[in-house]
Amino acid sequence: MRNRRSPPFALFTAAARYALVLAACLCVAPSRASDVCDRACLQGMVDRYLSAMIAHDPNQLPLSRNVRFTENGQELRIGDGLWGTASASGKYKLYVVDTDAEQVGFFGTLFEGDNPILLALRLRIEYGLISEIETIVARGGTGNLPAPGKSVEERGAPRAQFLRSVPERKRMSRADLVRVADSYFTGLGGNTGHNTAPFARTCNRLENGIQTTNNPTLRPGSPYNVVALDCEAQQKSGFYSFVTEIRNRRYPIVDRQRGLALAFAFFEHAGRLKEIHLTDGRTVPAPFRSPLTFQIAELFQIDDGKIDQIEAVLNTVPYGMRSAVWDAH
Repeated sequence: MRNRRSPPFALFTAAARYALVLAACLCVAPSRASDVCDRACLQGMVDRYLSAMIAHDPNQLPLSRNVRFTENGQELRIGDGLWGTASASGKYKLYVVDTDAEQVGFFGTLFEGDNPILLALRLRIEYGLISEIETIVARGGTGNLPAPGKSVEERGAPRAQFLRSVPERKRMSRADLVRVADSYFTGLGGNTGHNTAPFARTCNRLENGIQTTNNPTLRPGSPYNVVALDCEAQQKSGFYSFVTEIRNRRYPIVDRQRGLALAFAFFEHAGRLKEIHLTDGRTVPAPFRSPLTFQIAELFQIDDGKIDQIEAVLNTVPYGMRSAVWDAH
């Protein structure tokens, strides 16, 4: 009888052990699921990421097993690219925090040796682990323009509009912030001057640290000094008809508390347009005469439904390029 009773007893014991393990797992799971990374946590993840990069040690980070990492649109192994060359943090730090999506963005400066560079960063956090890392690194200047990192490092700190907290009753919905930001691209790509985004009168734009609105001293000898105009006048001018398309627009990070929307996109220029017919009747030469694509991270600060401040980090990339990972989502 003992031999007949032993197998059922053994099975019962194994089942009991399994039930206890399962119960323990069920008790742990809800606490992890509710352990949402709040604003301080998300901003802290950026600081941890930058510290680990400067130390050249990805093991300092809580990384998801399936984490994916891109630099300038290309998927890399974590530890490669800027991970191998970053040497110190810079002064400029601008955070964009989306607690609903558990994502955080960052515009800031780092150093490669003695050279300041400009970084746009996006992190996605899931269950306390970093699951997505997207970066755009802008290094060299073009023409007579200084290197992006140098310009932004000299600026030292973000404009005050990016740092203010919008009163709860005046905060726009996520959908409305994205709608207003997207209208900027709609008014710019294939620009005719007949439709524009809603702009505040105080609107200004920085691109790789250079002010490209209300700045008549930037290109004084240009046939048409579009950067001397304000945000609205630029879109009404019809000048940007040379921008063929602004494609693969994404808005992964929306910071309702600060009225910010961070977009990623590609600016396409086919290079076929030789002349631009402005809305004031003048004709000027198009600036790009060959195919060209910009990869861009562009941040919009929106106040009472109008775009007030814009900041962009961009690079020239191969014509027609798409992100190796994110545009496939």
